[in-house]
Amino acid sequence: MSKEESAGDSGEELPFLPLPPGARGPLEPLPLGVAPPGFGPPLVIAEGVLTKAAGVADEVFDAFHGPAGSVREPAAKAARELAGWESAAALRTSLKNWENQTKAAEGWLAKISESLRASSHDYTGTDQGIEQGFSALRGLS
Repeated sequence: MSKEESAGDSGEELPFLPLPPGARGPLEPLPLGVAPPGFGPPLVIAEGVLTKAAGVADEVFDAFHGPAGSVREPAAKAARELAGWESAAALRTSLKNWENQTKAAEGWLAKISESLRASSHDYTGTDQGIEQGFSALRGLS
């Protein structure tokens, strides 16, 4: 067995080899403005886009809520008319499932709208906070 093989097998650590000039180590921070590997360019959202999207989600909610609720009365009436038939029980079950699904969909739409508004507020607040921080630093120079 050669000397190199026996050193590797015995558990001895290999000597530390410095990086060649200009090479970057795995833990060395990236220069400012350089995105980490696997990430694209910085996210920039135009002013008002998130709020507008929240408004669209509200419109979808409103457009969905009325027609989704309009199913209740005809289905309930049909179930009453078919009293004693298996179809009546099936209609009631279908109506209950429909109502559960519409409540879930409306909940998601409301949450989406709320999240978009919160994101808009956070994004704008962060942007303004950074601007104020830098303007304070500019005043010191």
